[in-house]
Amino acid sequence: MGKAYKNFWSLNVDEAVVTGILRDETSRNIEVLMPINAQMKGIDLVLMNIESKKTISIQVKGSKAYEPKKMESEEFGDGSGGWFFLHKDVIQEATADYFIFLIYVIEQSIKTGRRYLQPHTITIPAKEMGKLSMEHKALHETSGGGRYSYYLWVNPKKKKAFDFREKKQGHLYDLSEYLDKKGFEKMNEELKK
Repeated sequence: MGKAYKNFWSLNVDEAVVTGILRDETSRNIEVLMPINAQMKGIDLVLMNIESKKTISIQVKGSKAYEPKKMESEEFGDGSGGWFFLHKDVIQEATADYFIFLIYVIEQSIKTGRRYLQPHTITIPAKEMGKLSMEHKALHETSGGGRYSYYLWVNPKKKKAFDFREKKQGHLYDLSEYLDKKGFEKMNEELKK
């Protein structure tokens, strides 16, 4: 008698895109692994230095592409944003070492004039994300508990990223040091140890 297996190990699209980006942004001795143990809540990917056996766990958060509003483009310039609405415990009690926020930015080719989606990442240590959230974010009470809302804008031409959700309260905070290659630098250094 055979046993049926349910395919619950599949990567979601955002995790697959981030896996591809990580393969390009890490050295050859770094492997990207996917936990298949359903008990690993809050960990989507694991990076492992196959020489030193050092590991880093990652939680991936993806956003759909949003067409920027005219007033956002006028104020923030090129690029577009992503929206993330996360329960406070996901941030404050994170089990992963890093968060990678995946934002699909609407860009335009200079040669053809065609618009396309370009994935960009904000890679931030989970402890730092918790600290920034406590300092800069308003907690939105919901029936399931408090949640943080992040509006992350990426301007690829200027290589800038920031959260503008609490802009009205004067809390526009810069995340450029975590954008794309810069964001991977700290993680790569950790994996070398």
